[in-house]
Amino acid sequence: MFRRLLLASLTVLMLVTLSACFLFGSDPEEPDVIDFASLYPNHGNWYQLFVRSFADSSGDGVGDFRGIAENLDYFVDLGIDGIWLMPIHPTSSKHGYDVEDFFAINPEYGTMADFEHLLAEAAKLDIKIIIDYVLNHTSEKHPWFTAFKNGEAPYDQFYHRQSSSSRPTTLGSWGQSIWHGLGGNQWYIGYFGGYMPDLNWNNPVVRDKMVEIAHFWLEKGVAGFRLDAAMHIQGIGKVPAGISPIDQTKFELEYFEFHVKDVYPDAYIIGEVWTAFSTYVEFFDVMDSVFHFDYANLAINAINAGSAHNYVNQVINWENATQARKDPVISAPFLRNHDQDRLATDLSGDPGKLRLAAEMLLTVPGNPFLYYGEELGVKGNRSGTAPIWDESVRLPMLFDSAYRTTWPINDWNYHDPFNGDVASVEAQQANPDSLWHVYARLLNLRQDTPALRYGRMVAYPGNTGAFQAFYRIYEHDDFREIVLVIHNLSNSEVTVFEQGEALYYTEHTYAGKLAPRSTVILRVPDALIDQLGE
Repeated sequence: MFRRLLLASLTVLMLVTLSACFLFGSDPEEPDVIDFASLYPNHGNWYQLFVRSFADSSGDGVGDFRGIAENLDYFVDLGIDGIWLMPIHPTSSKHGYDVEDFFAINPEYGTMADFEHLLAEAAKLDIKIIIDYVLNHTSEKHPWFTAFKNGEAPYDQFYHRQSSSSRPTTLGSWGQSIWHGLGGNQWYIGYFGGYMPDLNWNNPVVRDKMVEIAHFWLEKGVAGFRLDAAMHIQGIGKVPAGISPIDQTKFELEYFEFHVKDVYPDAYIIGEVWTAFSTYVEFFDVMDSVFHFDYANLAINAINAGSAHNYVNQVINWENATQARKDPVISAPFLRNHDQDRLATDLSGDPGKLRLAAEMLLTVPGNPFLYYGEELGVKGNRSGTAPIWDESVRLPMLFDSAYRTTWPINDWNYHDPFNGDVASVEAQQANPDSLWHVYARLLNLRQDTPALRYGRMVAYPGNTGAFQAFYRIYEHDDFREIVLVIHNLSNSEVTVFEQGEALYYTEHTYAGKLAPRSTVILRVPDALIDQLGE
């Protein structure tokens, strides 16, 4: 019901009178007869959440699977198609990336039955769930590592070992010390610290074990995986001199992808490859998506500067390079994640900038990813002082006003000093001008507008520094749709001479002028597709 009302509110002023046939190319109901889910099984709007901090069903101060299941309607209303759950396995840390058992559930989050219940309830609403998969390392408390230390076969070859009277001097990919002592002049590799020893992907038994784990969770009903630290599984120090770590890593991931998709062809595999685009574009060869770190920086810098001469052209160049790797691949733009300062902190909590950031992210090609609370303008800064550190960007979700009294500290025993002025979900849903409604309007519009969801991107010819515009074009069989997206990055009003049906406007009612830091999306005649060409 929410979605139908929302879409009705999106149909605003018509600047010109155009027939439905002229706008759509044929019957306006035609999109309903195209099975987009089968054509594009892994496209959608994605939401990253930290289970510990999202929704607590038991009142113990720790978020859990039941809490997520009880709030699935939130994702339907917002316009989310899929959820990425950060690590769900047994762990000794709050962040969970030191996995102690890949086949089990973190008992603080619930039971396996609770997780299966979440999967089943999400499936009823056509919401997919992917889980964080930590391929690079385990916890030092993992039984495999205990057996490795004791020299027990076959686990004695599951990690990297070197004998030396002193610590080996080989450094890792970002110049860090990677060798840690086992005792007795024995050393092992831990790229992210000694408490997270790196698996030995040179060992084919390890490769097959990681595929076995993937099959276990796909059989449970997860839709795929976010591969943590994907580029480091064969990083510097793990391969012999003269062998490219990137090439060797791609070889291992190609093996993983093949053996996963051979059984589960629609599994969605997306990787974290945190480096320059020129490197991570190569990883599209061996997975469906790679997180687009450079897009995040481009968009945020443009918003803060109020101008970006290269925004549209740069995104198009990246998209062309991505699509050239293989077919199909899906870009994965995002603004911020759990390893970075919150978006609202980077944008100084400025409401206009936060709205514009949402509008920019949710109009480019690919699968956009939102970090939980981003739709509210939640703030947080990783560079705080103890005991904050990264906990400040993983604080409890602001569902309602009771948050500040019923769940003010979580089990970190840490109060939230950042978000006293940030309105809760409850308050923002009641305010049609809130940031939450900007996200909801755009995410729902993406779901119902093939050009925005699947279309290619073509530059508008009249771009300037502050005026950034582009077309999104979609064609399938006889169905054709084209929309024009126009961003005004400046602090001044801009007159727009293009005409069409306004599907979205920041200020709700559109009359040919763009307010400062605002966006309009126009559906324009599909005959224009022929003029724009390829």
